Amino acid sequence: MDQRTFIKTIALSETQKDYFIHYLVHPTSAFYHEQFLFRFEQRLDVTVTIRTLTEIVKRHEINRSIFVLEDEPIQKVYSEPILDFEHVASADWDDKTIRAYLNQELGKSFQLDKGPLFSCRLLDYKEMGSILSFKYHHICSDGWSVSLMLDEFTMIYQQLIADQELVIQRTTHHYADFVEWELNYLASQEGEEARAFWKKKLGGPLKRLELPMDKTRPSTPSFKGGISFFTCKHELRDEMIAYRKNHHYQTDVIYLSLFLAFLSRISGQDDIIIGVPRFGRPQKEFYSIMGPCLVMLPLRIKIPKNCSFKELARLVQEELSLCSRYQNYPFSLIAGELDYDRDKKYSSFFSTAFVHQKAIKQDGAYFVGNAQNTFQSNDLTISSYPIHKNISQYDLCFVVEKDNQQDILAGFEYNADILNEETVVKWIADFEAASLFLLKNDSENILMLKSQAKKDYWTKNFVHLPSFKILPEDGSSLSSDSTVFEREKFEITGLLSTQISRLAQSWDSSAFEIFMSTFLVLLHAESEKEDMALAFRADCDQLQKISFLLLRTDLSGNPLFSELVLQVQRKVKEAYQYKDGLESLLHGQPEPQILFEMNEEEPHSTIDFQFRIHESQGQLYGTITYHANVFKRETAQRMLSQYEYVLQSVIAQPHQRIRELVSHLNSQFLSNDDYEQLFL
Repeated sequence: MDQRTFIKTIALSETQKDYFIHYLVHPTSAFYHEQFLFRFEQRLDVTVTIRTLTEIVKRHEINRSIFVLEDEPIQKVYSEPILDFEHVASADWDDKTIRAYLNQELGKSFQLDKGPLFSCRLLDYKEMGSILSFKYHHICSDGWSVSLMLDEFTMIYQQLIADQELVIQRTTHHYADFVEWELNYLASQEGEEARAFWKKKLGGPLKRLELPMDKTRPSTPSFKGGISFFTCKHELRDEMIAYRKNHHYQTDVIYLSLFLAFLSRISGQDDIIIGVPRFGRPQKEFYSIMGPCLVMLPLRIKIPKNCSFKELARLVQEELSLCSRYQNYPFSLIAGELDYDRDKKYSSFFSTAFVHQKAIKQDGAYFVGNAQNTFQSNDLTISSYPIHKNISQYDLCFVVEKDNQQDILAGFEYNADILNEETVVKWIADFEAASLFLLKNDSENILMLKSQAKKDYWTKNFVHLPSFKILPEDGSSLSSDSTVFEREKFEITGLLSTQISRLAQSWDSSAFEIFMSTFLVLLHAESEKEDMALAFRADCDQLQKISFLLLRTDLSGNPLFSELVLQVQRKVKEAYQYKDGLESLLHGQPEPQILFEMNEEEPHSTIDFQFRIHESQGQLYGTITYHANVFKRETAQRMLSQYEYVLQSVIAQPHQRIRELVSHLNSQFLSNDDYEQLFL
């Protein structure tokens, strides 16, 4: 361990407090790691590179800091310029090997209480070039800080390599000055006005944006991500440029409006919060400091009914301008007062973001992203080295850049816990086609495209379903013309009902989802099918033109029962979001064989096998209504008994896997003949 002399103790900014809490919960996570990669056309001298980085660490206290928990979290600054640097002799490596190495480096954990929290790797690139990797933890840096570091690096390096006396403006401000400013701002009238603004702006019920997911969101996020890049088609590029000029909008307004229209279309939601980065340095003296000042502005857009793209763009411009005036208020301070169900495993109450990266010098710093921009910095020729991210902070982030060939390079960064790359690639094609339509037809209602997305959801999820038939049919002696329905029911005890409610609360789900998941386990035991689709309804008032919704479940891989509940929860939400598109799918299709519902009243239905959870005179019941020409009474009675057993088994051992539940069920309900067969 390096010997250090601590010279200063500093309070944490509100942003740093959030990062520190996340670190305490996920100490090995790379969620708040950032890596910037720069390719130099010339080979950098290793010794001079080390001297240059040492000078930079000396200049900025934030690069000589650790973060510890004493009575409260604090930042401790030490005097020694300790450097985490490695030179890699990689001239004969191909790009695949280089990217694998850099991804491995990105995943290595920082220790906030030990440091350093900034690392640099210098890789030899092919015959003459170099790749310089800056990696940092967000608690001590942001994108502006890295562009400052690049500017200082090239300036100092060029002086040292020429053996000149080091001439660079002295650092007069540090991150501690920003922390002091923030404390004063929060106590000021301006800070109180900003607090009131955001409480009103984010007031009322907030609903997290729910994208159509390929996979059930895990109970504990892995923060794995990916990014799919694309170059905008030239027709779309030209339309965006023309639209900006004709309507005098900032480029960000056009991008944001198109992305919001896309998000509304695929999610079915019209109240959307999207994160938009803002500079976050309220005074010019802070332009030269390194540290996490950048702000993710929670831009809330409520898209009106029958809204056109022209109206949406105007709304986005107004909201972006208004919200930017209050960007300096730390949103974590009011998050606890907002009306939304926050999943504390995730850092933010918004799950999507938009980032417009640039590669131009602004007041001494470079914004550099993934586009293949080549630029000069203190007479050194540099370009970004592209690499696909394997971490994502959001479910979906739209990243936009413009490269030197005037093409617009963009990307969808996505949460790999819930989305497959194939889906994201399809979304990109949809986004481009829809954006071109909206720009050319900006007076048309954007809901025209939304209704098609709702139809596409049902087509995608149910068009390849083998059959709606799940249970083997018994048949009976009744004539084929009969439409007789009979009922069997059982009583759900008050104790069992209370235990189900407690379990639902602990899983952040509902009793409906647990009752329905238990029924799916029973259907799986009866049919041995893993891919099943059934009708369901929980609130007939919301269905309007249709009498039920559809749910398709996947039990492959032997999931935990709790994972099945999460899958049901997600698909029920999606079904209600896209309910308006179901009617076209049902037209001409055979009726589902099975219906699950939880209603006080019993709406009429002709579905052959109906399972209903309902309350009567303060008592909860489960009732099977079945077509007597298709199913026998013994089948209904047996399934009621088995359902009650599975419910009790789930309560007794909530963390069982599906096959365990089925195995216990089968052994419990063996017939005498089956039992004897075990011993033959």
